[in-house]
Amino acid sequence: MMRVSAGDPQIAEMFGLPVHPPGEFLLENAQGRLQLRDTRDGGPGPLYVDFDSPDIMRRVRAGRTLPLARAILGRGGGKPTMLDATAGLGRDAYTLAKLGCGVIALERSPVVAALLSDGLRRAGMELEVCVTDAVEFMAVTEHRTQVVYLDPMFPASNQSAGVKKEMQYFRDLLGADDTDALFEAAMRFATSRVVIKRPQHAARTHKPNHTFAGKTVRFDVHLV
Repeated sequence: MMRVSAGDPQIAEMFGLPVHPPGEFLLENAQGRLQLRDTRDGGPGPLYVDFDSPDIMRRVRAGRTLPLARAILGRGGGKPTMLDATAGLGRDAYTLAKLGCGVIALERSPVVAALLSDGLRRAGMELEVCVTDAVEFMAVTEHRTQVVYLDPMFPASNQSAGVKKEMQYFRDLLGADDTDALFEAAMRFATSRVVIKRPQHAARTHKPNHTFAGKTVRFDVHLV
């Protein structure tokens, strides 16, 4: 697991981190944003959230035609309440919130949650972010949502050298999710459906009711 330190005492106190050094990874304020930086030689560039990026803007413009939106919104085209149980950097949560869904975002890493919260603040988006274990949250929370969305972190494959920069950070910081436990908890918690994002050709452990496919990923829909 990666060792993370903070760039200044204020960040260290806020997130319970040691002040740099020690730690190969540095959480710092730079260029008006909070970012995580790999300080080792040859490491990937800094990790931060940018909801004004061309990719995010394209997704928002595509709106309900996105496979993600079709899987979450269903045929009725409503605006369901949704629990994003594996929020990460929040691209999917942000996109769905822009489409009118009521989104609660869960993230088990305080560092990743801090990056997400900073990005939301800069974008002027009010979206609830909770730092918690998703399985525990769903076990004790009484207010259930219509949809639970899962984008689990899978163990690295033989082709992991080519994964995106953020995946390199996440695998060091978080490791793999317990997908079975997440799925079982989600099926108990959701009142309408559970949607799981997976690589296009990944094996299925549970047969979905519907699937919406993109170019590289698919969204398996499990009705409850």
